[in-house]
Amino acid sequence: MKEKRIALIIPHTDITLETDLQKNLSQNHILHTHRMWLDEVGEEAEKRMVDEELPRSLTFLKGIAEFDAVIFGCTSASAVYGVGGLKRLEAFISSQMNCRGISAFGAVLEQIAKRCPERISLITPYTPEVNEFMVKSLNEFGVEVSFYSGLGLTDDTEISKVRPEIILDLVNKCKEEIKKESDLLFVSCTNFRSMEIREEIESLLDMDAVTSNHSILDWIIS
Repeated sequence: MKEKRIALIIPHTDITLETDLQKNLSQNHILHTHRMWLDEVGEEAEKRMVDEELPRSLTFLKGIAEFDAVIFGCTSASAVYGVGGLKRLEAFISSQMNCRGISAFGAVLEQIAKRCPERISLITPYTPEVNEFMVKSLNEFGVEVSFYSGLGLTDDTEISKVRPEIILDLVNKCKEEIKKESDLLFVSCTNFRSMEIREEIESLLDMDAVTSNHSILDWIIS
């Protein structure tokens, strides 16, 4: 089976996306990971990561192999410059690595579009400010968010420590609002351990659930 090399660019604090992909991709997929410095989960810090850290990270991967795909693995930072910024980011990483490329947010939008929901709910580890920014970003892409809730975290290392059962408990606490207000749940953040309980979430809610990492995995293997 032909090897497929994946360039994965993630915040330096993100340990979950890399782990999820390593566990779920077939053996012929080889990950080459480089990390970008991220101060905190917030708009200004993520703009710095996109503007400064991303180009620097690409220089360490560019030309070392023939890559089949490149991924910018941060959901909220993917959307930090809106619709135009997302398109520029994905075009930039693709041209630099000479292969197809996508961002975490772009992969999520593809999964949402496949399901054609009327309205979605959003669950995150983020603060209210970041949640409001995510809702605005989703609205800009034509996705109506009718309900959202988060854990109030800005430290990405703390986000990675949230156990899956805590996420499931948050979803369960919001179950009535989610089911009443929407027909799809999006659980955001590549460092949030939601992919491993995605099917449990779907069973709990009796509706589709989209997570950042599962969206990226689906894009890679599609």
